Amino acid sequence: MKRSLALVLVVLAMSGMVSVSRVAAGEPWDPRGPVHFVPNSQEFWDFSKNWTTNYGPAYRDTSTAPTNFLQCSSKFALCFHSGAEPLPCRLSEDGRFAKCTCTVMDGINYVLSTAILNYDVYLKTFWKCGDEGQNCTTTNDAPVCNYLDKGKLIPGAQIISTFDTSSTNTVQATIPPTPPLNCDGPFAGCMTAPCTLKKNGQAECSCPVFWGHFQLYGPNAQCDLAGDLVPSASYNPKHDPDVP
Repeated sequence: MKRSLALVLVVLAMSGMVSVSRVAAGEPWDPRGPVHFVPNSQEFWDFSKNWTTNYGPAYRDTSTAPTNFLQCSSKFALCFHSGAEPLPCRLSEDGRFAKCTCTVMDGINYVLSTAILNYDVYLKTFWKCGDEGQNCTTTNDAPVCNYLDKGKLIPGAQIISTFDTSSTNTVQATIPPTPPLNCDGPFAGCMTAPCTLKKNGQAECSCPVFWGHFQLYGPNAQCDLAGDLVPSASYNPKHDPDVP
């Protein structure tokens, strides 16, 4: 099982967090690899000064308020349902990323303001939309919406992973009455991750992996998918029983 690799645990002094990331012991990150973030530095995103919330880096996909979801209109990849077959998310050998198969859609979609993986675009969006996105309430009002195509957000990306209206409504509809499933372990944080288009019309997205607490929604949710599969998920501290 790939997840049984010897991984370094970085225990953070914060309730509910296991680690910002785990790295194969003795195996440094290779900056010559594909572009996953801007800047393309794991150390930059893991440094607490650059976190987008108090709960970890942007790639933890942390939602702190409904207004965090900024409405855009564009072609996008939807990884909300990815994880198990037939839309697998396969963990890389070093535990840092997951290769996720995602559906491709076109139209209204939502960007989580705290999970923008281009720091300059995050700052532009933060200053216009506010700390929780509350100042951007109309479609394409948020600066990030202007960067979702032609590799403008992440160089080399043909399409960007975001949320769609029906998936967002599905999540909101489960709170209440159905509480989310709280999990602990690795998950793919696919929000604003770079994707390439496949010949079959799907997208293949390279999603950063966070190791820690996360939530899943829906009656068939599973924390552990076994083997090298991990769920595509997000985190909301309001639903974490370990957060006061």
